[in-house]
This record gives sequence, structure tokens and C-alpha cells, in this order.
Amino acid sequence: MPSEPPLNNSATHPWPGLLVCAAIAALAGVLAALLQQLPETVPTVPASPMVLAILAGLALAGVAAGRPSWQPGLEKARGIFLKTAVALIGLRLSLVELGLLGGRALPLVVLVVVSGLALTYWLVRGAGGNRHLAGLLGVGTAICGASAIAALAPALKARPQETAYAIACVALVGLLATLLYPFLLPQLVHDPIAVGLIMGAAIHDTAQVTAAATAHEQLWQLDGTLNAATVTKLIRNFSMVLVIPLLAWMLSEPGTRPRHVPIPLFILAFLALSVVRSAGDAALGADHALWQTLISGAGALSQFLFAMAMAAIAMGIRFGQLRELGWKPAAAALTAALGVLLIAVGWVHF
Repeated sequence: MPSEPPLNNSATHPWPGLLVCAAIAALAGVLAALLQQLPETVPTVPASPMVLAILAGLALAGVAAGRPSWQPGLEKARGIFLKTAVALIGLRLSLVELGLLGGRALPLVVLVVVSGLALTYWLVRGAGGNRHLAGLLGVGTAICGASAIAALAPALKARPQETAYAIACVALVGLLATLLYPFLLPQLVHDPIAVGLIMGAAIHDTAQVTAAATAHEQLWQLDGTLNAATVTKLIRNFSMVLVIPLLAWMLSEPGTRPRHVPIPLFILAFLALSVVRSAGDAALGADHALWQTLISGAGALSQFLFAMAMAAIAMGIRFGQLRELGWKPAAAALTAALGVLLIAVGWVHF
């Protein structure tokens, strides 16, 4: 009996897509560094590896759509690589710092989640979207972008077109915020921690929040934005555990049951690494050279993984997914995102 030919694993192997993302992240880092080394006679060009990685990913989105061999790697980059990058930020924060930032962020998160859900649902319904689409865009805007949409869609038995549309909307709006907010918010707010609180409350996905906060620190040579943004966003993510089942019960068809929404494991990993940071500071001293080298190395790795994730997310944008259900719900989602931004800025100034 003749042996069967070996299976072609090119469509399931992650390395092609991961190598593309790694190359984009590396080139973005090099280009950002070169732009900062221009002669003094040339005006300084503000640049961040995160922003450059997003722009490169958007430029390659059409190419990526025609490369099935890239897709497994792109999924890894915006999946486990992104979650690892978020968890590593925990090493930047001791439990004391985490508690202080969390106490300041919690009231803002409650305000944004409640008002963001209500505003988005009202605007999308007014734009002609059905209640399923309004609910999906609501959780994507107010809570956690694509992750919240993916958690709510099965409980609502949403059509694939509605889910894809909602994910495309929040990805596109979130990427626009990631590119613009590092430049816009310093004109409105001068405290980097306040900027981080706003970004953590008003930008959709975790990757987009951390990319924007990192870009703000890199562009303006400030500290504190990323820590505040990450803590605020993780509190928003945690709210999924309560909000998604409630919305699923309110919006689902009679007789259906919402699915249980587990706590995202990367949040627990973030908290665990914050414990490690606190224990290391206590055992070795916060200024211990080797300990600081380890923390700096983890921070550099986190930023590189974030750049890879942002390139992968940008390459996943499909404008065609917005055509079937029209532009009005997308415009409503964009308006809602701007409303959430104004609410967050107003709260910080209050």
C-alpha cells in the first residue's frame, strides 16, 4: 500500500506570520530611533515604534489578506503574544502602586462602562442597527473591544455578519484612537497619569490602550502613562465578568441562556507579576542592579511584543466587512467612542 504524501502544514505553521510581525516591530524600532537622531538643524520628528508598526500593518493589510500562510502567526501575535506583553507590565508595578492607581481608576471605569454602553446602544439603534448589533458595538466600545464582542456574540446568537461588522468597527476606531490620542491628549491634559487614565477608559482593545500609552511616553519622554492606562483597562476588562452575562440576559431571545464569562487569565498573570515585583523589591531592594536589569529587559520584551501585536491587528483590518450593514452604525460607533473620550476627559478635569 503506497504511503500517503506528507501533509502540507504551510497553512497552519505560525512562523511566516510571526516573522513578518517581528520584522515590522524591529524595523519600527530602528526607524523610530533613527528619526530621533536627526541633526539639530532638522526639526525633531515625533515617532513611536507602536505608531510605526500600526501604519506598516495597515499598509500590508491587503497583502496579508492574500497570504493564508501568514494567518496562524498573526493570530498568535494578537493572541498569546499580546497577553504575554500585557502580563509583563505587571513587573512595572508594585502592589502599592497597583492599589493606588486602581483606586483612582475604578470610579472612572464605572462611569465609562455605564455611560458608554447606554450611549452606544442608543446611537446605533438610532442609526438603524438592530439590538444585537447595538449590544455588540456597545460592549466593544465600553468594555473590551473584540474580546467583549466575542464573549457576547454566542449568547445573543448574533449572525456572523453582525459579529464581523462589530469587530471591524471597534478595531478601526481603536486604531484611529491609538494613532491620534498620543498627540491629542497632551493638548488637553498635562499629567501623564491622567492621560493614562483617559486612554485606559476610552480606547477599545487592551493592545490599543498599551500601544497608545507607550507611544505617549516615548513621544513626550514621560513616565506613568502606561501604568495608569494598563490598570484602568484591566479593570474595564474585569467588568466583563458581570456585564456580559447581564447584557446577554437582557438582549438575548426568550428561552436562551447566557454563557459564563471566565476571568481572562492574562489579568491574573498581570497580578501575579505585580506580586513578584513587590517581593523582589522587598528582598533585593528596588535599586538592586540585577533586579533592575531584569525589569528593564521584561519591559523591552513587552514593548516589542506589543509592536508585533499591533502590526498583526492592523493587518487584520478588512474594510469590506463594513459594507454589508452600511456606514451608519459604524458612524454611530465612532460618535460613541468620541463621547466616551469626552466623558473621560471631563472626569479627569472634574
